[in-house]
Amino acid sequence: MAFKAGTATYIAIANAGNALQNLSPYADNFAFPQSFSQLDVSAFGTNAKAFIPGLSFGDTLSMSGPYDVVIHTQLTGMQAAQTAGTAGFGILFGPGGSVAGQARSAGSILVAAYNVSTSVTGRVEYSASLQITGSVANGTY
Repeated sequence: MAFKAGTATYIAIANAGNALQNLSPYADNFAFPQSFSQLDVSAFGTNAKAFIPGLSFGDTLSMSGPYDVVIHTQLTGMQAAQTAGTAGFGILFGPGGSVAGQARSAGSILVAAYNVSTSVTGRVEYSASLQITGSVANGTY
């Protein structure tokens, strides 16, 4: 069984010019949930719930790490492009890195929230919520 350290993670997000940018060096925490709605189709006369699958994806990804002007420029540029009408930005995620045979997820996102926080005794940090729009394609590199 092959295990991977989180340090191998690859995250690329398209900038406002629609070019994928490797943002892995600017994050130390990333989550890419993939959920499917379950629709309750239970009916009278039964004594067990029944479900069918509903809409998929639409999750919010979370990303955070130490503040850097590169990540700030990327996320605020995406926000400005959204305001101007951009419908989404590509994302490519490789939890085991971007090498042949490793898993990858690809889709389209929007910036739902961006936050920068600082304290006297700690590092300046950022966090972002990225909304999946449309479907996600899972495969391998």
